[in-house]
Amino acid sequence: MARFLILSDTSKCKLDLGLLVDTTKSITNANLPKLKDSLVSLVNQFNVSTDGTHVSLETFEKKSTLHNKFNDDLYHSNKAIDDLITYNITKLDQPTRLDKALKMAREFMFRDESGQRAGVRSAMVLYTDGRSHRDTEDFILDVEAIKVRQ
Repeated sequence: MARFLILSDTSKCKLDLGLLVDTTKSITNANLPKLKDSLVSLVNQFNVSTDGTHVSLETFEKKSTLHNKFNDDLYHSNKAIDDLITYNITKLDQPTRLDKALKMAREFMFRDESGQRAGVRSAMVLYTDGRSHRDTEDFILDVEAIKVRQ
């Protein structure tokens, strides 16, 4: 069953929000500012704070990079997350390795050790423009493994 947040209610949410962001050349440099603006706009719908929403950012291309964890105190404000997005999404590479992104999210982002909070809803938003370089049926297994922890 799909769950949707109504944006007018998001500022009241207490959420662990994982952002998985495709940073491959197919996004194109011309669209990079639009991608950043979209991410910042999404994050700014929430009250990112110590007691509110926590955000973790992961980018992927040929490798996957987890830029921060939910429990990183330095990133418990909207400004800090906006800056994280602005200064860490700067270059595009290839190929698109969605498999590595989902594995990183499953193994490192959505974990108690990374600050995923008990009793707090978790959500993952995947920003991508297309297919992974590798087609594999493991994607669904990674997604289901992440969902089971929610």
